[in-house]
Amino acid sequence: MLENNHSLESIGSMPQTSLVLSALFCASVAFASAQKPNILFITMDDMNWDSMGSYGSPVEDITPHMDSLAAQGMRFHHAFVQSSTCAPSRNVLHTGRYPHVSGMHGFYSVKFPHNTVPEYLREAGYFTGVVQKVPDSTPTNDFDRYWHYHKSLPTQRGSTPVEYAKAFEAMVTGAKVEGKPFYAVINVIDPHLPFYNGPMMREQSDIWDQTSPSRVYSPDEVPVPGFLHGHPAFAQEVADYYSTVRRGDDCVGAVLDVLRQHGLEDDTIIIFLSDHGMSMPFAKSTLYPAGVRTPWIVVWPGVAEPGYLDAEHMISAIDYMPTILDIIGAPVSEELEGRSIVPLIRGEQQADRNRVFVQLNENPNATVRPIRGIYTRDFVYIFNPWSNGDRIATMEARWYRSWQTMKELAGRDPLFAERFDFLKYRTTEELYAYSVDPDALNNLIDNPHYRAIADQLRGEMESWMDRTDDYVLPAFLDRENSEALEAFFQHHQAIAHERAKDTEWKRTNNHHGSTAGHSKYYDPNQ
Repeated sequence: MLENNHSLESIGSMPQTSLVLSALFCASVAFASAQKPNILFITMDDMNWDSMGSYGSPVEDITPHMDSLAAQGMRFHHAFVQSSTCAPSRNVLHTGRYPHVSGMHGFYSVKFPHNTVPEYLREAGYFTGVVQKVPDSTPTNDFDRYWHYHKSLPTQRGSTPVEYAKAFEAMVTGAKVEGKPFYAVINVIDPHLPFYNGPMMREQSDIWDQTSPSRVYSPDEVPVPGFLHGHPAFAQEVADYYSTVRRGDDCVGAVLDVLRQHGLEDDTIIIFLSDHGMSMPFAKSTLYPAGVRTPWIVVWPGVAEPGYLDAEHMISAIDYMPTILDIIGAPVSEELEGRSIVPLIRGEQQADRNRVFVQLNENPNATVRPIRGIYTRDFVYIFNPWSNGDRIATMEARWYRSWQTMKELAGRDPLFAERFDFLKYRTTEELYAYSVDPDALNNLIDNPHYRAIADQLRGEMESWMDRTDDYVLPAFLDRENSEALEAFFQHHQAIAHERAKDTEWKRTNNHHGSTAGHSKYYDPNQ
């Protein structure tokens, strides 16, 4: 944990006149800050959008604390993140840029010359703090540049409600000491793998948090997702996932208790979402609905209507930064692709809220798998320039039970054999009517009845790629040329491999070298 207390430490050495001037300045800042709300941003790690009771989960009493937020505030039904892996997804929130624009293609730090959300808030007089996922929440490893307080919990107690409460208490106290409103980012690590009660957690009990959730679910209490065809072979792992969701909810409850104990509920805006979907096949590390849809709740006393559901407008992580800037009254740069959702929070209408663009670029170990997608309220079109019929997709689930279960089922069930092959190899283009096929089981790309829709979405994707200077655009324009696609892939894979050879990219406590903690930053403009 690092805390910046320079302003407090230096007061004792100031001349008397300076102390008076400083007191006047601090009083003016405190007065200005009183006009600004506290902002509490709570994120979950790898939680599906529909795992919450308030988002339709059939699991009994799964998320009481998260659901209390939904009751106090408003929900968005058509909410998305831009990417379905941790660092690229979370950096969109705080940079306001798509991953291919910021350079955050994968799990390393980037040269980022623009202000981020915590920097803007510091300039506006906020006390900024973050707990957990600190490297994944900022584009560089110069954490003091962004945060007055930042803390990463050890894995042995990283999912303990008490630890989250203590960290949030430190943020609230730090803000009070400095006479500032707070911007507190609470990144709850659950339900990221390893799941509670899973084999890895049991076998490596000295490494992983053994904190029990307030309720443990059994296989007969949970439904297996439709994208796994509801097969009972996955039921135990799904039950462990939901138990881990419940432990994450316990952590959310502990944080909300601290807010209530300080009497700050009426002075605090709460924003809640998940960074992407669950770590199972067809979810995390994919652009299917289970990968990029997210719950999104806003509690804003006196502004957001309690219990309201916006089922019309499409929003995504790219809108987060403009929203925060709008809330604090800061100018919103025209360079930002996203738009503030404050009008929607107030219950107003916004035009052109009917498309969301999503992407993947690179996984840990410099594994390049660029994917692009465009969502409407009914359809999703996906472009896979890496897919050549032999190359296998990469995803975290490959190293865990669900992948092995699917592989075993594929050996004896033709349905799973076909499904497993598609998961591994994909195809260059995909189209799903996910409003009626929520698990993306039926690829319509070759269906002549949907040709016009596919062409329309291709045209919109091309325009977006051109507007945002997407490096994948040349491949998209040559999508019917297999040789051109292979050359594109090999070129960008070589770039990633060359970068990965440099140990400066690597994080010393992570064998993947998968995010910040080094002194060298990737410059996407070179």
